[in-house]
Amino acid sequence: MQRSLTTLIFGLAITHAAFSQQITDAPKIESVSGCAAVVETTAICSTCLTAACVVPVTITAGCGTCPVNPATIYRSHDCSQGCDGLGCRTVYTVVTSQGKECAFGTINEPVLLGQHNEHEMITRLAFQCPKGRKSDGVCFEPRSLDQLAGYHLHVLGWAIPGAGFNGAVGAPDTLDPIPEGPEAHCDDADYLDIPGYPQTRAQATARLQVCIDHLRTRFHQALVAAARLLDDRKRIREDMVDISSPLFGDCTYAFPKLQGDTSGRAKCRTLEGLGRALHGVQDFYSHSNWVDSADPNLPIGVSNPPGLGIAVTAPFLDLRATGPIPAHQIPINLSTGCFALPDTYPGVGECEGRITHHTLSKDNGVIHLDGSFGEVWLGSPRSRISDNFRRAVEAAVQSSRDTWAALQDAIRDRYGAIRGNLMICALIRDNPIKDCRNRTVAIALDKSWGSGVNGAIQLERIFAQELNSRLAMHALDKVAVLEFDEAPRLVYPMGYPKFAIIGSSNPVGYRRIDNALDLAIAENINAQPETYADRGAVLLLCSRSKSRESSSNVLAQVKRAKDEGIRVHYACIDIQETTRQGIESNNMWDDCGLEMLRNALGTGGVVAIVTIPDIHTPSKLIDLIMNRGLTATDDVSSPDNMRLYSGIVLTDLVSPAIQEKVFEYPVSSGEQVTFTIRYVMASREYQSDACLTVEVRDKGFGTPVSAHTLCRGEPPWVLEYVVEKANNLVFIVQYDGSTGKGVDTFDNEGIYFVVGVDSNLFDKVEITSEIAMSSLGTAVAAELPRQQPAKPFLAGTTYGNLIGMTPRDRGNPFSIQDHMDQDLNCRMRCS
Repeated sequence: MQRSLTTLIFGLAITHAAFSQQITDAPKIESVSGCAAVVETTAICSTCLTAACVVPVTITAGCGTCPVNPATIYRSHDCSQGCDGLGCRTVYTVVTSQGKECAFGTINEPVLLGQHNEHEMITRLAFQCPKGRKSDGVCFEPRSLDQLAGYHLHVLGWAIPGAGFNGAVGAPDTLDPIPEGPEAHCDDADYLDIPGYPQTRAQATARLQVCIDHLRTRFHQALVAAARLLDDRKRIREDMVDISSPLFGDCTYAFPKLQGDTSGRAKCRTLEGLGRALHGVQDFYSHSNWVDSADPNLPIGVSNPPGLGIAVTAPFLDLRATGPIPAHQIPINLSTGCFALPDTYPGVGECEGRITHHTLSKDNGVIHLDGSFGEVWLGSPRSRISDNFRRAVEAAVQSSRDTWAALQDAIRDRYGAIRGNLMICALIRDNPIKDCRNRTVAIALDKSWGSGVNGAIQLERIFAQELNSRLAMHALDKVAVLEFDEAPRLVYPMGYPKFAIIGSSNPVGYRRIDNALDLAIAENINAQPETYADRGAVLLLCSRSKSRESSSNVLAQVKRAKDEGIRVHYACIDIQETTRQGIESNNMWDDCGLEMLRNALGTGGVVAIVTIPDIHTPSKLIDLIMNRGLTATDDVSSPDNMRLYSGIVLTDLVSPAIQEKVFEYPVSSGEQVTFTIRYVMASREYQSDACLTVEVRDKGFGTPVSAHTLCRGEPPWVLEYVVEKANNLVFIVQYDGSTGKGVDTFDNEGIYFVVGVDSNLFDKVEITSEIAMSSLGTAVAAELPRQQPAKPFLAGTTYGNLIGMTPRDRGNPFSIQDHMDQDLNCRMRCS
């Protein structure tokens, strides 16, 4: 509202230094609801400085005469006792912020400027989200609101003038090197319908038009800058929206050469345009007589212009409009104040004989974040008439909301509803890469005869529940659930995860993966036809079984998913005594579907075979999927090493293009682990002469544990390891540089492999302990007799008793229902 000057800022620093000395030397002050309050009298006896938690209010009455340079007085000094050099004899009150939040803002200096970060508070009132709540699509989350509204800094409870961040809404007042001109504040459009007034109605309207055109330009700046929030595939660009760092993440709005900059972060540039437009919109209500009332005790004139008292916002502040302001929208006595330095009444210089900014403005007063108000500054006389300050603030809040709504409509009109909604989400969310993804996932559950073996279909449903629990219930994620044998059946059409229904049909019929994929892909596409690419996923859950499906049909559907940008994750349940046994067996590859094991990797998905399930297997499997990236939008530029879990076999690929894959496994003291890796033929037609080099290293020390070269046709490599000290082992698989003779599916030439681990601590909590500076363990190649791990509590049992478990609540293990048998509970607790 009120423009700050360099000379004032320097003066404020000196003033605060003086107060610090006075507070140190003075007696203890009386506390009100726990907050110390310091009151300094001025020539007009007003409250001028308080601790951060104290809301400043004007002194309500006085006695005696105030000195020109008053000293500091304290609440414990009673007026009836006399001054005794402590200050003028004054009856005054100090009100704390009991039950209210402290104010925020950079221009928060009531001593000389009389400012209480009004622009920031108005903007926060307009756009703050309820405490602890995510954005509803209109409000701004905390860090994003900081960029728009600004914030201020305190040291030992004292506001530091000039310290903090003005935000986009405060940018027009920023010294860069001088604030923006009167067009940014809607100044100088003054008019009074009396003979001889220095400016005509037409001239005043022309000045108002200059302001409105300037605000339209800022509004258009925001509209254009939003284009760079997304890439050409309708994905939010992380480098354009990252404001995560509290130290270095703030946007830069200062210096004219950066205003409207097209090379910086798109979120910052868009918020800058919006914020600079909001500044002028808010100033209009403060600097004009649109909402206020004149002093009824004084005659109407230049010192007391008429108030229009209009209860609705100004229609010409719809910044989507173009051309001249319609004449009927401008009341004849509409006026804003003429601004010149010094800003006084009567006006000086070009403001002589005119309504001044000082006369008409309602700039300075205390605004609370609950929408209530404190006292206004005596230096803003128009604010003190009736409830003018409150009316100006409330109109500014509403008009700010209208401006943001108009910008949202303009973004959708310009870029389309799909792109527009993503842009809007990127502006208001603090983590839009995570919260604005609009992800969809179709979970396909195999209910063919094979899923009835050992009750595996129940385990599939637990996996489905676990994935569903990881989706964002409050955001834009959606899920569909289908069951399939020869024909798929939609159990839960694409909808919100909160209401998802997991299937319950009995196993029947043969398995047809191709039909299930066809329906799952269609569910993703139909859910968001314009933006499904890179935002869709399929989780295909199968059980080992003989099937009648055509491998070419399966391949065609997986390739279709890849072409559509839909990621396929595949998990096959194939219960074995040990993971090593499963990897060495040839039946696994035929019964789990060799085509799926190879080709789902081409979509970017996780391909896993569950061999020894335990109580933690659902969370482990879904961890693998989420860490790899449920959809392509979840990919990270520098992914972590892939985790190995006992009882889960992973399939992966190395090639001339992707020459290395790294896996990690945390080992515990006393643990016996067996690593098994097998070279898998890519297809019966494709035979590669390339080999794998496999190396196991100690991550903490970087020292090698063992290494091996594995080529086509050779038996799996088995490494058994006895752990002495807790540590993380790194399992590195590399393409050895040889060139294969053929081209594999999806035009990827390379080597597929499977890797898994057995442990005698099958149900351990896999958290790495401190690495000891000593021998870590002993590795022995496959010549040693095979270790026999303890039998998992699930092995050889059915999974029906697990279906009563609920998905973990963000990191907590499954809870076990009371109806589970006592023996199973004991084995779970004690194993």
